[in-house]
Amino acid sequence: MSSDALKALLQWGASFGVIVPEELKFLYTDLKGIICVCEKDIDNPSIKIPPEIVISRNLPMKFFGLSESTKNINGWLKLFFAKIKFDRDNDTIVDDVRVNDKFKPYLDALPSRLNSPLVWNPSELKRLSSTNLGNSIHEKFEGIFKEWFELVSSSDMFDLERVADDVQTFHNLDELTYEALYEKILKITELQRPTIWYSFPAFLWSHLIFISRAFPEYVLNRNCPDNSIVLLPIVDLLNHDYRSKVKWYPENGWFCYEKIGTASQSRELSNNYGGKGNEELLSGYGFVLEDNIFDSVALKVKLPLDVVSTILETEPSLKLPLLSDYTTYAFENKDCVQQEKKATRSATDYINGVTYFINIQNEQCLEPLLDLFTYLSKAEEEDLHDLRARLQGIQMLRNALQSKLNSITGPPATDDSYAIDPYRVYCADVYTKGQKQILKEALTRLKKLEKTMLSENKHQLLTMSKILKNDPAFAETELPSLFSNEDGEEVIFESTYDLLILWILLKTKKNSYPTKYEWVGQQYTNFKQTAYISDDAKAFHTAYFEKQDDVDLAEVDHAIQFVVDNSFTRTSSTTEETILVRK
Repeated sequence: MSSDALKALLQWGASFGVIVPEELKFLYTDLKGIICVCEKDIDNPSIKIPPEIVISRNLPMKFFGLSESTKNINGWLKLFFAKIKFDRDNDTIVDDVRVNDKFKPYLDALPSRLNSPLVWNPSELKRLSSTNLGNSIHEKFEGIFKEWFELVSSSDMFDLERVADDVQTFHNLDELTYEALYEKILKITELQRPTIWYSFPAFLWSHLIFISRAFPEYVLNRNCPDNSIVLLPIVDLLNHDYRSKVKWYPENGWFCYEKIGTASQSRELSNNYGGKGNEELLSGYGFVLEDNIFDSVALKVKLPLDVVSTILETEPSLKLPLLSDYTTYAFENKDCVQQEKKATRSATDYINGVTYFINIQNEQCLEPLLDLFTYLSKAEEEDLHDLRARLQGIQMLRNALQSKLNSITGPPATDDSYAIDPYRVYCADVYTKGQKQILKEALTRLKKLEKTMLSENKHQLLTMSKILKNDPAFAETELPSLFSNEDGEEVIFESTYDLLILWILLKTKKNSYPTKYEWVGQQYTNFKQTAYISDDAKAFHTAYFEKQDDVDLAEVDHAIQFVVDNSFTRTSSTTEETILVRK
């Protein structure tokens, strides 16, 4: 937006009665674009917008002849907005008013460049290729494309022949490379050059304007449809600051913004979109915040639906959150969202997985995740508080977080295929750095928790190193005698897991458990195995006992099942250690 466009917008607003205190001044800056600055101290400054310039569902309802029951009224509003922006040959008349002319100063003042990753070129998008946001772009784009197609194909007012290329692109979306998609659609959107107002590039532009600037209609009208949105010229110039204390309220049909407290001289007046991480800010608004205390990493856990059903029915203490549990968008009705959160949930709500958000500032954010991984790790007779299950759950969660951290690679090699916008590189780097920091901190906390639990419960844990120290007969005589008929071949033990199984087999056969480890023998005796002989048992028996008859397959299977259900495997950067747990 140029300074002239800003001046014209403010004059236009004033002509409709927009109230802006004289102590506030909107300025254009190279660094931040438009800012609102206080020229002197002012208490509780407010900006008030009359209903005449609110862009709401009433406009498309009248223009397109829609009813209150029309589905996806927000989609129709986006189509209407695309029309007044891109239909340069025809006036858009509502109540005898040329709406395209009426809102021209507002349209001219909208950003000339959108920074949502949804329109980044292929070289820029590679900066996000290993992140949650980068991996979600296709799904987000597909959802917007589907919304557009359902709208334009639902009414004969749209000539689909004129947008046949877009329709074909929609149907062939999964077959197109991102480069082809960028050239066909995204470039046109980014440059704001759609030639047909109901084309997909025009709709996508409108969609991006709304997700970055929309307000909830329920502030003005409590009886509006759920999640109905509006655009509020002038107020939408205010930048976001999560520290800013503000309130929105209606006043005789006007929308009122108020800064709570004193706005100091020379300081920027800001709005507050709520606590949002950089992924949400970049995806929806096209910017990021350094040192964002609300920054988070999403971890999606995909579970079989029968497992989800069992959890919902039998484990009320386990939290299986939906996305709506974490965030309230600017266009959501809070009352409606609260009702959704209280509604009974079913397994099908989680068909795409369970999503948890990890935030460094929230000390408890890992607890629901750890509870879930403990549940997935526990044996049938265990509960969420059992030591073995808890320690194995920590390991599973650590592995998942480490895998996610490892998947976030560094910046790609220089790609000259497309010009790369330095600001977009900055946004990608800040976002990616934040994701790594959060995952590293989460791993540090899990390691600290594990260390504490291992220290506090060391008397209940048995490692192979303890066995070798306190039961020298095992390594010196019993184990060599077991393999004395191997024709001089060296026997290689693959892991502490294998050695524990062999130790239990030998101690049980010879009834030679050391006094301090007799609890293992008792635990083994009380252990009930399944009748089914596992493939693991067959493979183990073949590997170690194929040439002898001293140990039968059933004994091996019993020992393996016991170790699996009574141990956890601790993973480090170089080794894995299986540790028995006393119950």
